[in-house]
Amino acid sequence: MEKSSLTKSNKMRFYLLCFLLFSFSFPFFSQEDKKNKWKEKVEFSGFIKYMNTTSFVNLDSLITDNLIHNRIRFKAYLSDKITSVIEMRNRLFYGQATRLNSFLASSLENDKGIVDMSYVSLDRKSLVIHSILDRAYMRYSDEKWELTLGRQRINWGVNLAFNPNDLFNAYSLVDFDYQERPGADAVRFQYYTNELSSFETAIQFGKSLDSSVIAGLWKINKWEYDFQFLIANFYSDFVLGTAWAGNLKKAGFKTELSFFQPKNNFLESSGVLSLSSSLDYSFKKGTYINGSVLYNSSGTSQALNSSNLFQTFIGDISAKSLMPSKWTYFGQVSGVFNPALNGSLSFFYMHGINLALFMPSIVYNFNDDWELMLTAQSAFANINSNFSSAGSGLFIRMMYSF
Repeated sequence: MEKSSLTKSNKMRFYLLCFLLFSFSFPFFSQEDKKNKWKEKVEFSGFIKYMNTTSFVNLDSLITDNLIHNRIRFKAYLSDKITSVIEMRNRLFYGQATRLNSFLASSLENDKGIVDMSYVSLDRKSLVIHSILDRAYMRYSDEKWELTLGRQRINWGVNLAFNPNDLFNAYSLVDFDYQERPGADAVRFQYYTNELSSFETAIQFGKSLDSSVIAGLWKINKWEYDFQFLIANFYSDFVLGTAWAGNLKKAGFKTELSFFQPKNNFLESSGVLSLSSSLDYSFKKGTYINGSVLYNSSGTSQALNSSNLFQTFIGDISAKSLMPSKWTYFGQVSGVFNPALNGSLSFFYMHGINLALFMPSIVYNFNDDWELMLTAQSAFANINSNFSSAGSGLFIRMMYSF
């Protein structure tokens, strides 16, 4: 108990230190800067959301849960070239699902970064409060290059649904309530050779080479296509990858692939190919369609034996294993009904596993600050040789942005 208490005390000291460092950065400003208004050197924003969730397999097994979700963003311009950013995600879970998930608190505290920035401040039967710093970095920007140090989002993917090139921050579209995506504790250097080409390298440090990601990315534009090429040490694998984005007539065409070769027994081992490709099209009246496919050479075609099939979509994914199936298909159609109302319908289908997920969504914007979203997720799977419902979730979310 004493060790746990000490750990929590250290985390609270860490949060306080971060707040002081970023909030009171003004000693770095010149005397002339200090005369300027606060808002010219500091940006403070965020949101607070309430979401009610009702999940069920059938109408006789309704389980409800509630989530209060707050995000705080703080950016300080220390000079014309130096920017500091810190963002905190705070969530309060309460309800039946929280009470039934005895591992919720421990799973939330699992911070994979170098510095443990995750903190569960309260863990009760039906109530869990969790906070995490998922952005905490400083950036130096010059005319042709940038250097970023700290917890940051490094997005190298080009596709909407599946991103084999996203080595640092793989994510799933099913986790719709986390648009910002996780950050990585990394050092990132970007050099811009011109407006359409650049080179960058990034290092996510671990305790050893096999727990680290060290990668380089080269971007160019040729034949009206954007190309990128990457080489990386990805934990215990050596990686080569590429991607492109352009148009086939009026439709968007994007492809990205990465090949993961184990470093141990390099010549004897067979690697893993992760490849995704998509076509998308935007109509004049605001309707958008997207069709994507993902190939995972190490994927399975066998039915999954899982009590919670939703975790298949949002579990511990990586660029090497974005989905467990060998072939996964994604489709989405979205549209704007009027300036305040828009909607979409998305679906995933895992071939062989015979697992499908449908996600309809409607969003209404009252004004620039208030938003109401209604979303559903309904899974169907091959259970006991019958394709039937594997569970559904209904989500009602109100968000206020500031």
